[in-house]
Amino acid sequence: MKTQMLKGVLIHWNDDKGCGLIKPDASHADMATLHGPASEQDISIHISVLKHMSRRPKVGDTIFFLIETKLDSKLNAIQAHIEGVEANTDDVKENKPYLGNGNSKIPISSSAVIARLLIIAVLLIGGSLIYQMFTDTNTTEDVHRTQ
Repeated sequence: MKTQMLKGVLIHWNDDKGCGLIKPDASHADMATLHGPASEQDISIHISVLKHMSRRPKVGDTIFFLIETKLDSKLNAIQAHIEGVEANTDDVKENKPYLGNGNSKIPISSSAVIARLLIIAVLLIGGSLIYQMFTDTNTTEDVHRTQ
């Protein structure tokens, strides 16, 4: 069963905070939420669910979205898009692991990960062999001293 996208109008938008409220279309009166029909409630929306759009939302925009109910019973819009606004394909990137301190965004390739794991394995094995040789030498010397 495919989930139906809801339609609503952006009635409030705070561009500084990147959040706003959507008033769902009256046609969604049959969709129930914890607090009654979806059409009677304002739905919160955050800019992060619209980051793929080519422009920021404006009051009066028609928004298509799905509803997510948070633990505190608040309703949030997810998987949203603005009617008539193209998706910005330049900003859509694959989710790859990144190397760095959080400030830089350098993608890590799988071959780089394998190479690093191989280096770590070699260092661990080498360290283990050196430790064994050192402890064997000390044990042999202790045996000779006691005789």
